[in-house]
Amino acid sequence: MAGGRFRRAFRLAARPPSVGQDVDEEIAIHLEQLTDWLVERGWAPAAARDEARRRFGDLDRFRRELRAIDGTVRRRQALGDWLSGWLQDLRYAVRGLRRSPGYAAVVVGTVGVALGANATMFGVVDRLLLRPPPGIGHPDEVRRVTVARYDRDLNGVGEAWDAISYPSFVGLRDGSGEVFAGVAARMGGSVSVGLGSEARQGRAVFASGQYFGMLEVRPALGRLFDETDDALPAGRPVVVLAHTFWSTAYGADSSIVGRSVLLSGVSFEVVGVAPRGFSGVNPDPIDLWVPLSTAARLFYSGDDWRTNTGHQFLNAIVRLRPGRGEAEAKDGARRGYQQANAGAGDFEGKAEPRFTSLLEREDAGPERVAGWLYGVTIVVLLIAAANIANVVLARGLARRNETAVRQALGVSRGRLLRQYLVETVVVLGLGLVLGLLVTQWGGVAVRRLLLARTAWDSSPVNVRVLLVTAGAAIVAAFLASLWPLLRSARVDVARTLHGAGRSTGGLSPGVRGGLLLVQTTLCTALIVLAGLFLRSMDAVRSLDLGIDPRGVALVSVDLQGLGATRDEIATFYQRAAERVRALPGVEAAGLSVGAPFLGNQGGGIRVPGRDSIPRLPGGGPYFFPVSPGAIEAYGIRVVDGRAFGDGDRAGTAPVTLVSETMARTLWPGERAIGKCFYVPPDETSCLEVVGVVSDLHRQGLDEAAFMLYFRVLEQLPELTPARHLVVRTDRDAEGIERSIRQTLAETRAELPFVRIAWYADILSAHARPWSLGATLFSIFGALSLVIAGIGLYGVIAFAVTRRTRELGLRAALGASPRRLLRGVVLRGVGLASLGIALGLVVALAAGSRMQALLFHTDAREPLVLGAAGAVVVVVSALATWIPARRAARVDPMTVLRVE
Repeated sequence: MAGGRFRRAFRLAARPPSVGQDVDEEIAIHLEQLTDWLVERGWAPAAARDEARRRFGDLDRFRRELRAIDGTVRRRQALGDWLSGWLQDLRYAVRGLRRSPGYAAVVVGTVGVALGANATMFGVVDRLLLRPPPGIGHPDEVRRVTVARYDRDLNGVGEAWDAISYPSFVGLRDGSGEVFAGVAARMGGSVSVGLGSEARQGRAVFASGQYFGMLEVRPALGRLFDETDDALPAGRPVVVLAHTFWSTAYGADSSIVGRSVLLSGVSFEVVGVAPRGFSGVNPDPIDLWVPLSTAARLFYSGDDWRTNTGHQFLNAIVRLRPGRGEAEAKDGARRGYQQANAGAGDFEGKAEPRFTSLLEREDAGPERVAGWLYGVTIVVLLIAAANIANVVLARGLARRNETAVRQALGVSRGRLLRQYLVETVVVLGLGLVLGLLVTQWGGVAVRRLLLARTAWDSSPVNVRVLLVTAGAAIVAAFLASLWPLLRSARVDVARTLHGAGRSTGGLSPGVRGGLLLVQTTLCTALIVLAGLFLRSMDAVRSLDLGIDPRGVALVSVDLQGLGATRDEIATFYQRAAERVRALPGVEAAGLSVGAPFLGNQGGGIRVPGRDSIPRLPGGGPYFFPVSPGAIEAYGIRVVDGRAFGDGDRAGTAPVTLVSETMARTLWPGERAIGKCFYVPPDETSCLEVVGVVSDLHRQGLDEAAFMLYFRVLEQLPELTPARHLVVRTDRDAEGIERSIRQTLAETRAELPFVRIAWYADILSAHARPWSLGATLFSIFGALSLVIAGIGLYGVIAFAVTRRTRELGLRAALGASPRRLLRGVVLRGVGLASLGIALGLVVALAAGSRMQALLFHTDAREPLVLGAAGAVVVVVSALATWIPARRAARVDPMTVLRVE
């Protein structure tokens, strides 16, 4: 009974207040009776009557609460209806795409490839240009140090270099006052890890004690070395392993800390493992770090490396102290540097240290090209967006009849617009998924083939790449779909239904023509830039290096770590040269201290009868100490005289070979053979010129003129052991490497890792900026050409479809198929030609800005401009000719019968 009364009261209270006062009184009576019933049975205290009357007396509040509940229910129901409508539109969009697989394939493929290219290059640019090296704390406070040396010809400082001497590093560290929170120095190199057949080559960084602490690096395992490990004169034999090297070489064994490893024959204690992804201040992959003073024993004898201000082999990095301005830091660096080089002459004594961020590098050719390539992928994405806009617009216009019928049946424009938007979002979403798949595959390919010397700390598809790609997809969807969707939903119902299927019209210079013009313009510009990089790569390949790099290998072995003396090292290399020279397939072999592109020696000379010698832009004179046979092994051409022979050895008259530039500079108009010059401080033996060799490159592919000469290794005043065995062979690389390693292993059982570097690989590393640009510019240029060709084909094909009635009438009136074909082709090619002209203008503007990235190639080269224009014209003509053939085959009787 009580339950029935309460339910009756609740139902009456739920009614609107407009039902009248009688209902309110009835509710009050029922509630009062309910309370009395509860009190009589002892289920509620007597005071509950007054409390119930007070609480239930506010019927207006009770009703408001009930109405609020009802509003919540209604809102949830509306949300459900809204979601149901979107799901319905989604199902309709999927069915529509199934009915139009060609449309879906074109849009998904175009979006996927364009977004994939964009995401791939963003991943590269993000690692090289946008994101500081991983693992470094507060990287915005860390600076690289470069030094601008004093140039007398300029009466001031010239171009900045990043190499400094050890005394200069000490001056920066100890003589700069309190302006820096830390100063460190580093140098790259390689060591052999292990001995004998188990030895492998390790990429190493030799760093000063403050290196890890200044960079605020935390170890993943153990500890990192510090200043106590780098104390002069020799330091402690400790090593820190890179995380990747620890994982691959030692299976991520946590017990590695405290164990010993052999580096170039010397036992080093593993004290720690660097954090995952950390490779130092450069993006180059690193295997291990060794204290600088300890590593110096492996490469240098004596104390010259830490006392000679002219021995510039280090790169310095500093951390700015918070609260100190950069100008104050530069003053402190200048004071410490110049104080350390006070006795080194103006060249170093007046030099000025400068700072650059960690994202700037002196040898950042690939990084600069990567930045341009990312800009190119944005252009490709714009071309794709324009193409998609054309396709979406054509599809919307083709569905005008459907749109008119649906509006006539009562469907609102907003609902139609939402439906078209859902369809476009579905297609672009599929394109985004395809783009990420392309990124995963393309990113791995780019990393392995073109940027193998970069340390990658994440997958090609990471969070940053995913966010940027999704943002690019949204922007592309907005640019490609907004206007076409609005236009598709704006239909004159009566007019469209009355004249359905009878519209005419050609390729108007309106929006579709404008979008096509944008595609052709940007595509032409990309083809021109690709052509410029291809010309640069061709110039690199055809460059006369002065040596023949085909089949030339440099063999070197770390022997100092085994405790070998200079005499023992010299003897080892001489015996190695004799043994290797006897191997099948070896055409020539010789010894060399330095090597082109890998380092040389330099110093002043004195020519009899001359007070001074001219100074060339590239500096010098530089020289390479070599043994007989090395000139032939390098493939250096002797243009006059002879090369070194077996008779040129210690105890015989000192001889030399000079480059053509040196011969012309020192003895203009005279034959250099028989001339001589002195190399101070030796003023007793004049080096006789017995041959003139072709000019060759010393450090890079693009060098100014310099003087260069060769000396016989055994005729140097002091015994200098060879560092390279130069081998020329006609056998395959793998076979000759195996033979060389076996031959050298026979000379010494505990031999460290034998490093064999092929000149083809050395030169490809120097040519990497141009090969990267030529390859990827060509790929993106071809991609843009395909997209633009598809866009042109789609516009012409749509125009032909729209003009079927007109073309049929013209054919009925006597127009020949050839004339119809020519008319359609000329319209398409004419519009493309305008885009080509604009594209050439854009390419000229962009080329002037990227001139510094080209190699011996003018950004305005007419051959490249003409070839690019011709390629786009051919593709445009082909894309236009295919639908034009269909136009020429229109049957006038069929058209008239439809009429």
